[in-house]
Amino acid sequence: MLRPKEACQRLGISYATLREYVKKGYIKPVILQSGKWRFREEDVERLMGIIRKRKVILYARVSSSTQKDDLVNQVKYLEEQVKEYDQVITDIGSKLNMKRKGFLKLLRMILNNEVSRVVVAYPDRLVRFGFEILEEVCKAHGCEIVVINQEDKEEELVEDLVSILVSFSGKLYGMRSHKYEKVKKCVEELKN
Repeated sequence: MLRPKEACQRLGISYATLREYVKKGYIKPVILQSGKWRFREEDVERLMGIIRKRKVILYARVSSSTQKDDLVNQVKYLEEQVKEYDQVITDIGSKLNMKRKGFLKLLRMILNNEVSRVVVAYPDRLVRFGFEILEEVCKAHGCEIVVINQEDKEEELVEDLVSILVSFSGKLYGMRSHKYEKVKKCVEELKN
């Protein structure tokens, strides 16, 4: 049983709109002895389907523009695995970059309760760190993250480590400094 505030959050509506839905008979509250309203979760879910159909999103990402072929293959793989979906969102950028356009669009859709399921090939397609936090945010908004392959790609972890080192040294020493260039060169040598 959900309190009116919880029902409003799930539906993405105001309390006044919820009262109007009750008045029009779209949803029926369970009235407690105290006179307070509670709503059955299944009734809220049914109403969510009436208000707007929630989407199934396929999300694919690669680290750089040199991997565009991998991005196409990733999308094809997801489309083969999931027969019914509403939208494909793709990104080119590091999983450490939380300002990717596609990722931010997906996050806004989740927060607006527009998404029922996000499907990714690997957990690191969405984020490198904080996957569990993102999963909890999704659960709070009635969204499920489906990961087709649970294994992580080791070479991308190395790439992430390199980009972290280069980024921090740039911030520490300045992007044009001699020390920054030296750190960058050392990291590139370690990578090879």
